[in-house]
Amino acid sequence: MQRHYSTKTALLAAILAATGCSSNSDSRDDDSGSSTTGTEFSGKVADGYLAGARVCLDLNSNNACDDGEPSTVSASGGAFTLEGVTQEQLESSPIVVEIIVGETVDEDEPGVAISKTYTLSAPAGSAFVSPLTTMVQNEIKEKGMSPDEAKASIKARLGTDVDPSADYVAGASDEANADEYARLHKVAQVTRAVMQQNRELVNEVVGETGVTEDDLMALIINQVLDALDDIKNAVDGAGDGFDADDLAGSDELAGTRLDPSEVENDIQQRRDNREAVAANLGALITGGDGLYFFESDEYSDVAEFFYGHVSVDSESGNIGVDNYMWENGLGGGSWVLDDSESTEQDCYLTGGNWVCVSEDAETITVDGNRIRILRSDLAVTEEFISGVEANLNGRSVSAYLRDSAYPLALTPGAVFGEGAKGYKLTFTRTNEQYRLWKENAETYCGESAFSTTEPWTNTDAWCNNIFMSWDQGSESHGMAATSLAQLVTSSAASEPASVNDIIGFDVYGHDSRFRAELVSGGIVSYWKEDYNNDLGTTVVERASVSTWSYRDIGGVTVIRAEIPQDLRGQGDIDRDDAAFLLAVVDGYVRGGEVLMAGAANDDQWVFNDAAATAIKNAFDESLQYPLGLCESADNEEATLTDFTTAMSNCGTEETMGALDLIDKKLKIEDGVFSFSSGGAGEYTGRVNDSYGTLSFSWSNPAESNALVINAQTTDDAGAALFLRLTVGLVQGNARALSLVTFSQEESSSAALDAEGASGELRAEHWEFR
Repeated sequence: MQRHYSTKTALLAAILAATGCSSNSDSRDDDSGSSTTGTEFSGKVADGYLAGARVCLDLNSNNACDDGEPSTVSASGGAFTLEGVTQEQLESSPIVVEIIVGETVDEDEPGVAISKTYTLSAPAGSAFVSPLTTMVQNEIKEKGMSPDEAKASIKARLGTDVDPSADYVAGASDEANADEYARLHKVAQVTRAVMQQNRELVNEVVGETGVTEDDLMALIINQVLDALDDIKNAVDGAGDGFDADDLAGSDELAGTRLDPSEVENDIQQRRDNREAVAANLGALITGGDGLYFFESDEYSDVAEFFYGHVSVDSESGNIGVDNYMWENGLGGGSWVLDDSESTEQDCYLTGGNWVCVSEDAETITVDGNRIRILRSDLAVTEEFISGVEANLNGRSVSAYLRDSAYPLALTPGAVFGEGAKGYKLTFTRTNEQYRLWKENAETYCGESAFSTTEPWTNTDAWCNNIFMSWDQGSESHGMAATSLAQLVTSSAASEPASVNDIIGFDVYGHDSRFRAELVSGGIVSYWKEDYNNDLGTTVVERASVSTWSYRDIGGVTVIRAEIPQDLRGQGDIDRDDAAFLLAVVDGYVRGGEVLMAGAANDDQWVFNDAAATAIKNAFDESLQYPLGLCESADNEEATLTDFTTAMSNCGTEETMGALDLIDKKLKIEDGVFSFSSGGAGEYTGRVNDSYGTLSFSWSNPAESNALVINAQTTDDAGAALFLRLTVGLVQGNARALSLVTFSQEESSSAALDAEGASGELRAEHWEFR
């Protein structure tokens, strides 16, 4: 299924985008008549079973065990019993488990007290608490899912048929599912290690400024979920040498680690969300500076940039959208008004007919504090936009545009000034909408001319054909479908080698290829195809399952394939997409979506005039182009002479001494260098096998082509370890540096200076933050 994108986007398109064991001990009714039955509640906690951990009912849902909340300490086998709790508390309050450093023991390592803290949670009423149930509870709290939806989401993302809230330790004795429980136990162990290392990192970054447990847990678990495929693959590939802590610290799982240069911005943005107040969007549009939204498209790793301004036209008095695009020229670039008309259309099913309207065909009016959108006067398209307002003064500009390519082209360190405001929007759709997409192209769909005979080629101006997938050797394979029945199979696929072995239709997804398989009887399976470029292998797995049905909408027959909750919000699948839509129009099957009625939030920020000005002032389109690396660098057994040779081959005429590094931060793969005056600085990030802060001295003489950083730490045995990093400049701009680095580790400072001292030579990119 193809989904179209417009480079000139109108307002609406642009800114949317287990139960526990309990027994009653006594009961009474309070004055209000609500039940306060005293109850015992029992369960278990685990990475492996955790003995000596604090367990509580989180009555105020802040992910912490506070004074006055029902609590206990787990015993051998991870067993706990909470006494004197009410049924109402059990049904409404999540369970939280806190590690007591130096006391809690993970029975995967008997007799060894845990030395690094972490926190676990589980939905209300859960009899088992683990890293996996922590993921489930995060989906409930962060995305507003029901417990069943959250469980289904994590189950699908783990690629398992067993319940993620089940006791995987006890599951080792389940003959039918023992191997799968063992795999989930390993995933939980790695997740625990990732949680520990990220907690270390955040604590080092925020220091005394602190972070709430709520924000900390959300940051860490969201990062885990973003990298869950990597964790699964690492566990599956570890074999007999599995070690959770080693895997968590490996390059293979670099994606599980929070970016130390963005942690403070992430925390601040969560605070801004909480402290935001209701916005009067109506007054902003009609009596203020209007509303600005920024977006980008990426083609072949190069981004194109756009912004739109919603305001009242001074001549007509109507509310409209002016769209601008960045245009490069011989003398540089500039923002130019894009007054071309979009060829792309949305086609709505209304009154038994498909009515196609241009993306530009919007009527925008003010309804109190809200904005009302109507497309070509079609009642079915009515939508209201409301929002909340946050003060962005002093906030990082790039942090509020991270869902786009804009950070690639923004000057690092740029902040919003006084008067800058940001808005998070809520879209309330009056009606459920059945919508198809139409490119309305003249002769080509992308790079392909129309064709009715060649496989996988669009047939006409819709550029939105759905293609048949049959036996790859058959004449029908890849041809445009002409009937809905052609996309339905009587038997489900079994261990397909490729998604092209699956009868159904392609859908869009996140970093993967998805296919929906429509099986007779109403089951739709969503298959995901992952490519491992390093191994040259392809893995196809069932990502999720839902239902499909034929629907008669005003006399028009369509297929509606429900989108399961765990797929909503992934990649280009919007959170308010209820179902995929298939319909025959103009002789061919077309693809679209069913949009839910009701309210949906958008993660994108939009801005007032002061904030938009700050964004445009920080914008430098040339920063997005990657800097070249020194091909003669990369040697694990190098000397300082090798460094000098590499710099002679690759170095610029400009020296490191010419760079002003004072009060600057430079991010490397696992940490951040902060440079202060007087030759002092701090590195925050990975040091040996943990995260911490390391003080260093640095010198950057103007006449030298090398920056020299010296630091001292200890090795695993506690012995002194002297570190030196010699850095040479290859290329640089305001966003990044291309460097040659020579790193040394020795037991004395004299050894660093010894003739022939060896180290590792590398070509690296460092980014300014």
